[in-house]
Amino acid sequence: MKSTFLHQVFKRLRRKGHTNNFRRREECETLIRWLDAGPDDHILDIGCGNGDLDFRIAQTGARIVGIDVNREALSVANTANAGERTEFHYMNAETLSFADESFDKAISFCVIEHFEREDRALAEIARVLKPGGLFVFSADSLSNPEVTDEERASHRRRYSVNTFYNREIAGEKLNAAGFDTLRTRFILTHPISLGLARFSWKLDDLPPWADFVSDIGYFAANIAGRTVASLAEMAARRQDSGLTLLVMARKR
Repeated sequence: MKSTFLHQVFKRLRRKGHTNNFRRREECETLIRWLDAGPDDHILDIGCGNGDLDFRIAQTGARIVGIDVNREALSVANTANAGERTEFHYMNAETLSFADESFDKAISFCVIEHFEREDRALAEIARVLKPGGLFVFSADSLSNPEVTDEERASHRRRYSVNTFYNREIAGEKLNAAGFDTLRTRFILTHPISLGLARFSWKLDDLPPWADFVSDIGYFAANIAGRTVASLAEMAARRQDSGLTLLVMARKR
């Protein structure tokens, strides 16, 4: 009984939300800040998942539409986070059903790198944004010099990654879709952050019967990530490489 209780405690702490995951915390906080949502904004979230971040963004008074192809996650989103200013739909970003120039802004959290035709998805996002519309997103990069080719290949298989993004790739793809890149930022750049990420990748590879070990491991990694790794990033953040790339762009 005690073991089951502790399992549930650690599971809830681990899965409380993206901002509770050390690999996602700075990513989510930064993109939401860059989005600068306001009461007059109509926002599209590509790959909304369970809608937790959309609910948070909607607290600014913005109206936000989330899309995803994960029906289980959408069921949670519509049950827990749909409301007067949030709505969620099953939809592929490569074939959006919205009218031209429907949205003021768009956001996406580590989704674009998974599309087989991300150029098509970017073109669709540009189509549904109004001229001058803002698009902020994150993408897996794994450009840290310590990351090996074997680790990149393993990460690609584990998380179904199609493209690893760096500044040059992001700039070229955005320009082709009709965007101007305004700013970029690498996160999880320090070797300490990479060490914790490597530990979390091993946890993700554990079999289902080892969930308890995985949950405890993530709990410990999140504490270390929010303390030791955060201090290391503050002291010696790299500017030219990292595990994740953050991008702000504007439709021409």
